[in-house]
Order: sequence, then C-alpha cells, then structure tokens
Amino acid sequence: MPSRQDELHSYQYSVQRVVAALVSHDPDPHRSPLRRAGVTALVGLLVAALVVGGFAVYGIFTGHTMAEANDATSVLVEKKTGARYVYLKSDGKVHPVLNYTSGLLLADGDAPTLKTVAGEKLARMPLGEPLGIPDAPDSLPAAGDLLNAAWAVCTDTSGGRPRSTLVIGATPAGGGAPGGGLLVRDAIGRTHLVLDGRRHLLPAARVDAVQRALGWYGTRPWLVSTAWVDSVQAGPDLTAPVVPGLRKASVIPGRKVGQVLTGDGKTFGVVLADGIAALTEVQAKLLAATSTTATPINIGAEFIRLPESKARLSATAEGLPATVPTLAAAPTSACVTLPGDTVTVNATIPAGIAPTGAARVDLVHVDRGRGAVVETVASPDAPAGSGTVTLVTDAGRYYPLASRDLLSRFGYGKVRPTRVPAQLIAYLPAGPALDPIRAGRR
Repeated sequence: MPSRQDELHSYQYSVQRVVAALVSHDPDPHRSPLRRAGVTALVGLLVAALVVGGFAVYGIFTGHTMAEANDATSVLVEKKTGARYVYLKSDGKVHPVLNYTSGLLLADGDAPTLKTVAGEKLARMPLGEPLGIPDAPDSLPAAGDLLNAAWAVCTDTSGGRPRSTLVIGATPAGGGAPGGGLLVRDAIGRTHLVLDGRRHLLPAARVDAVQRALGWYGTRPWLVSTAWVDSVQAGPDLTAPVVPGLRKASVIPGRKVGQVLTGDGKTFGVVLADGIAALTEVQAKLLAATSTTATPINIGAEFIRLPESKARLSATAEGLPATVPTLAAAPTSACVTLPGDTVTVNATIPAGIAPTGAARVDLVHVDRGRGAVVETVASPDAPAGSGTVTLVTDAGRYYPLASRDLLSRFGYGKVRPTRVPAQLIAYLPAGPALDPIRAGRR
C-alpha cells in the first residue's frame, strides 16, 4: 500500500506535467519551463542595472544629469540643441544665457552645476528674455588645469624685428644666465644696461659719451621689445653723481672741485671743497666723462695722503654696479621671469597666439584648455588679499572678478590665486568684468 509521501510525490508530478503542458505544450520537457523563465528574468534585471549604472557614471564624469526645468541651482542645457538656460525664481521664467560663464553667475548657490534638461520640460516653462555678459568666456578651465607657476616676458628677433611673448604659468625651457651685462635698445630708442635683473637707462643725450666712458664705444646694442625692457625692474640711471660747487677752489692745493683722481686705477675720488670724496669705478668714469679730462687723473701715492671730505658721494651709487661690467654677446632670445626678476638668455620661447584687442605684447602663450586665477598686485610687498582677482583664459584675455567670493561659482572655491605684478596683466587685452549684477541686466 503506497505511503502518504508516495502519494504527495505522485500529486506533485501530476501538477508539474499539467503546468508543463500549459506553458510549453509538452507534458514531459527536459527542463522546467519555469526555470528557463527565471533565468531570462534575471538576465533582464542585470542588463537593466548595467544600463542605469552606465547613465549614472556618465552623469558623474560629464557633469550632465537630467534636471527639472525649474532647478535654479544649475545651468540648464537643452538635451537636443545644447542651448543653455537658467531658471530665475524672481520671475518664474527660464532665460537663455549668452554664454556658460553668465549662466554660472546667474544661477543660485555658491557652486552651480551643469545639468541636462529635456526640451519638453523647458517648453512647459514661461520663457524670459536672454541674459548674460557679452564676450564673457564660453568655456572655463577646470580647477586642476589652472596654472600657478611664475610668468615670463620674452623677446627675440626671429621675425626680423623685436617681438615680445608673454608666457603664462610656465618657464621657457633651456637658456641660462647672460654671463655679463646686456646692452639693449628698444623700439622707442631707449638704451639700457641690463645687469643682475635690473635695467639702467643710458640718458638719451649722452648714450655715446657713457659708452665711451665705460669702454663700450662701438658696441652695437641688441634690439629688444619695449614690453620686455619694461618688465625688467628699473634701477638707477647710468648718470654721474651731482658735485656741488663745480670748478671752485678746494683745500687740496692745485685742484678744482669736480676733478676725478685715482692713485692706482682701482680706487677713485672726486675733489670737493673740503677734500676728496670716494667714488666707485663706474661713478668715477661717468663723472670724468663730463669734465675736460675725460678720464680720471692718476696721482700715484699722493692719493692716499689727500684730506678726506665729509661728503659721501659713493652713497648715491646704490643700485648701480660698482665696477664696469663686461658685456655679454647678443643672445638669440631673452626672458625675464616674474615675480623673481630672473633674466635668462637663449631659452626656447613657446609658440604663442596673437591676442585680439588692445595688447602690449605681440604673442601670448597659454597651454590649450588651461588658464590662471591670479591676484594682481602693485608690488611684491602688497598685503595679501589687496589685489584684484582675475581670470585668464587660454584665449589670452583677462576677466576681473567683481568679488573673490565668485571663485566658488566657477569651481575654484579651493584655489588660491597666484600673485602676479599688475603690469603683466596690463599686457593682455581686457575682457568684461564678471559680475552677477551685470549678467542679470536686460
């Protein structure tokens, strides 16, 4: 007699054959049709999960996520056309924006995001008039692509005339110290001695006399761009010290005030009313060039026995070279790195673009897709935070920010602006100021 367990198995088997006949039209299949359906459902769920995950990852890495048309904290990008809008709570409308930067300035919040929105959603919203700042940048470098190294101004004559290049956030490769002074002449005719990161002007009316006095007569100045010369920190002009009472009598017998004397060709002095005042070699030769003798008078051992004047004309030589420097050969290029005032020669100048608008340099080099956030300062000693925060793009233009608080709107909340001399920013063409109030004007 069959047991209850046998009867249960018999019943389950009968039910399984009925279900199989209904599902697969075969009462005795090799596999359960329900098992096949379960596998299919599992595969479908996995595919769906992968698709959803793929869209999520795409949104994370591109910054494009689907949004509602009334999201006031984002710049809205219409899915099909790429047109950009912002939703303003003040009037309940979506407004087309002229450029991406304007959208960031108009959106609510400290750090607006870029989100994609369906055109159908935008079509259901009231449409406002276009807003934004004309000529504001339409793309911005990422915070990780900002350049924070020193800037350099370079000059060369590869185009047949002096040409200037502003290199932003990079130091030109190669090159080295000049190995002496550079005698240069810029496009407006000024002649300078560039030495140890300083420039010393030779007075226009006395260029030949100064060159002759310092033993440089016949040396042809190297032609450079005006922007490069102006970027080198100015030192005192190469002029002789002022001597009071010139050509009057002195306590030194047989000498007149203004005569330049030496005992060994290494130490020098000028005759004053009350005795001899020490001079540097450069001072002595410049002063002698203004007198009838043209060169210092060598009086041998008598020099050390002369009465000493109370005046200290050598103090006026501060910033000038004490001895006559040797001139270096004319290089192929020269760069000055700022801040730091380091002058290098024969470096490889990177290719630049000709800036549009009013610019004081011929070319500007910024790595493509990069830029800089800087604080322009009048001097290296200016207090921190006292300068204007400015955005420089790879188009070679600069855009002042109305407030440094706006940095977070552009994704630069953790960026510390690089301090840059104001004169370097002035070399670039100016773009419009980036100001939320200006962006919202109709």
